[in-house]
Amino acid sequence: MGKLLPAMGVLLLTLLCGVAVSPALAADQPKTPQQVADYFADGLIPRLIDLYGSGDGVTKGIDFDATTTVGPISRVLEWTPDFLAGRQTEVPTVLTNNWVASVSVRGAVLGLATVWINPALDAPELAAFDPPELARALAAAPAESLLVHDPARKAWFAIDGDVLTPLVPGTSGATEATTPDAYQHTISDAAIGDNAAGSAPPGVAIAALVLGIVVVGLAVFVLLPVRRRSKAADDDEFDEDVDLPTP
Repeated sequence: MGKLLPAMGVLLLTLLCGVAVSPALAADQPKTPQQVADYFADGLIPRLIDLYGSGDGVTKGIDFDATTTVGPISRVLEWTPDFLAGRQTEVPTVLTNNWVASVSVRGAVLGLATVWINPALDAPELAAFDPPELARALAAAPAESLLVHDPARKAWFAIDGDVLTPLVPGTSGATEATTPDAYQHTISDAAIGDNAAGSAPPGVAIAALVLGIVVVGLAVFVLLPVRRRSKAADDDEFDEDVDLPTP
């Protein structure tokens, strides 16, 4: 228990930082936790070799060798729920539990490694190893800027104060340097357009359903008595046409 409490404290501090601290300026670059830095330095390459390396009869894997290097580590940010909802917010980003760094062999970039702290183990793990194209795109971020990932739109940005630079546009519609406020308007307008082009808003759908029920009810109310009167008239006509035997 004595060893477990400090470990839980480290995890809690890390997760709290991801919720409470939301840097938007390059000067606010968060410090990489020591356990994450140690994993990038000592644990990442052995794990990549296990998953993607050649050797031991595997010939199609990556030939990791002594030249394998890990680039600078950056913590990943995401937009806050308020920002995505179009609400005014002083700080548009929040820290995530992800750190990224490029991996190179013999000077050639092989991919982008994403490391996270597994809450169940309170230990860093390799979360993803993306193609080199993503690593090169993120490497184009202005010096000292922060990385912002927009998973819903498969987009990546570099942010430094009020300067937002798209690195991977994805479906965000951002193709040149802009501001967080302008980008917020862009995604809000796109959401409104998608809503208009798609299904009707819930209120309209409910109103249409109620109207349909009323129409059906009126039809039943009007037509049922008519059918009853028509049947009664037919019965009377039948009675008049039939000659009953005289006793």
